[in-house]
Amino acid sequence: MGALQTIALAILGFSAFVFVALFGRLPFFRKTPIGFLYRTIWIYIPNGISYLDSCLFGGYILSCWNRAGNYVFYENHPLVLIFFTSLLLVGELIFIPSAWPRVSMIHRVCIPIAIGLPYIFLYFSVVCKSFITLENHDQEMKRYPYDKVIFQPGHRCTTCDFVKPARSKHCSYCKGCISRQDHHCIWLMNCVGLNNYHYFLSLLLSLSVMLTYGSFIGYSLLSQTLDKLIPRNHPVRTKKQSWTTFFNICAAVIASDTSIGGITMLMLMTAPLAFGFLVYHVYLIWAGMTTNESAKWSDWKDDVADGIAFKLVGGHKRRDSASEPAEIKSSWPVMSDQVLVFTNGEPPKKGHRIGKGSNEVLQPRDSNAEVDARFVQVKSMRELDNIYDLGFWNNLRHVFGFPVGRRSFRT
Repeated sequence: MGALQTIALAILGFSAFVFVALFGRLPFFRKTPIGFLYRTIWIYIPNGISYLDSCLFGGYILSCWNRAGNYVFYENHPLVLIFFTSLLLVGELIFIPSAWPRVSMIHRVCIPIAIGLPYIFLYFSVVCKSFITLENHDQEMKRYPYDKVIFQPGHRCTTCDFVKPARSKHCSYCKGCISRQDHHCIWLMNCVGLNNYHYFLSLLLSLSVMLTYGSFIGYSLLSQTLDKLIPRNHPVRTKKQSWTTFFNICAAVIASDTSIGGITMLMLMTAPLAFGFLVYHVYLIWAGMTTNESAKWSDWKDDVADGIAFKLVGGHKRRDSASEPAEIKSSWPVMSDQVLVFTNGEPPKKGHRIGKGSNEVLQPRDSNAEVDARFVQVKSMRELDNIYDLGFWNNLRHVFGFPVGRRSFRT
């Protein structure tokens, strides 16, 4: 029982650590215990170790650690991908030979499919790139319009030396600008972007299905083992059991069927992680955002909450892409005419100007200037329009490369 508890706690702890490390920085968890744990892991503990090292060893240990850490965390290396694929392979090589003789024909047909699909989607997620280059830059500039909120025209990538298309982001790991960049995935050694996002979603779905299906098979086989160890009519099973008795029975079953029991526990504890990733990205599709854009919108949410966000009303007619001049026309169904700015908390005054390369309002030197009545304070995120959100169905179609329809602006 002690060994079983140790293994279960180790797997559960590892799963929880991976979840916090990958999800803890998301805006949704910023003010939650998960966000606190993320800051503890990546900020507070490293700062504490750095302080002790500087006091005791003159910073020598931290210097060696940083060299190793820079490679692990800031270089595009295959270590995590190798670990991920090895974990899949080893688990399958332990589980399948033991389960195969004991499952029905229908499972013998389904198991190879459930196992094979994640590898197929993993391959395409890794090899498909979404780089913006000088050759495809013009095409990428026309792919999405600037929403004038989180993506402003005129920003240049100082590394790639070209104007950044809307929805793109420069990745320091991949050393390039990525079209419709969602995030850099260390598990894939690649950025998840325009050309592989649908493969990434398919990978998450296939992993969730495989782990859930494998857990079901493992449970069925362990139930057979339990029936052999303790018949159904045995008093231990016919009477109400205490939690101690229940865990003792589970330990005995897993000890008697180690290959099935150990991998089943691993699948049960890692399936929520894969499913959690999938649910989060379904939410992003529903909201018409990427992970990168979610963080940018979160900054605006903070500005709105602080009362420093203002919106220009009147004089700017909303339009769609059909009304755009041919030289800047985008293939996206909806264009943006909203003008949003943030200030020091005071309404924009006449004679103000917009800060270069930002949405910040620079107030005129004359403090007695009249308030610009065209701007009103934004009191709710509902007042802002995300032009990249065309509704869940069209968002999903766009992710998988199908044409998308128009949608009406909120009023």
